[in-house]
Amino acid sequence: MSSSSPDISLFALLRLSQGSGEWSHDVCIIEYEEGKNKPFILHTDDHDLISVGFRKACSKEALKISKVRVYKTPLQGKLKELLEKFPIAYHAYVVLECCTSSGKRKWTSLEKNAGSITIQISCTRTDVSRKISGEKRQGEREVLIIDESDKTTEDLIKFFLKNKFNTQPYDITNHSKKFAKDVFDFVAVTKKYEYEDQEEAARVGAGAGAVLGALLGAVLGAVLGAVGGPMGAVAGGTAGSVAGSSVGAVKGAQMGAHAGTRDNEIERQSKFERQ
Repeated sequence: MSSSSPDISLFALLRLSQGSGEWSHDVCIIEYEEGKNKPFILHTDDHDLISVGFRKACSKEALKISKVRVYKTPLQGKLKELLEKFPIAYHAYVVLECCTSSGKRKWTSLEKNAGSITIQISCTRTDVSRKISGEKRQGEREVLIIDESDKTTEDLIKFFLKNKFNTQPYDITNHSKKFAKDVFDFVAVTKKYEYEDQEEAARVGAGAGAVLGALLGAVLGAVLGAVGGPMGAVAGGTAGSVAGSSVGAVKGAQMGAHAGTRDNEIERQSKFERQ
């Protein structure tokens, strides 16, 4: 982790590295229908229903995508609490400008939240750019990048299902910006969406694994130290591996071995004094 990165709770990092624990595998398809106050909402993890629901919302035809944008808004709720001190400090989502065969415009947004993926379709741009699940988005919005497209909504849904995006939980390297990049780069003709913290996010994850591995290794090594130094080393290495970092495994093994050897020596001295 770079020296400029702010401090954060190790427990928050561990929780984030494992996801929020609430990932549903669902795709939430929201269709804003003309003349109705509330949108139609479908929650499902069934790929056939995802296809049917998306195509229905797209007027049962493959809409031509003419433009694609990536928006940013401030993080909200649990994600804000966990990530506001990190470079991954905003929520990103994609908005597509589409057109039916008759020339009618439709707008689609796609985004990854802490619990699921949301797809919105409407004949009005503000329904998808300024709202989420029928409610007004919080905070200011900003367009980060825009490009032309030669894809269709049929291309998009096939790409989505092929990559099984709804099975990939939200975590420190697989967040809204990563999902927005995947979608934008597939749809756009000439540009790529590069977010500034791609490498930083990877470093944060590796650093967290190393620190947690070392701590867990030391604790387990000390607990099992009476059995002998080698056992402490094994325990430390295992703890480091569980923490998700090869660096953590090495540090955990080293600290576990040290703790195990030290505690073994203390135990021998205690037995000698009791004799």
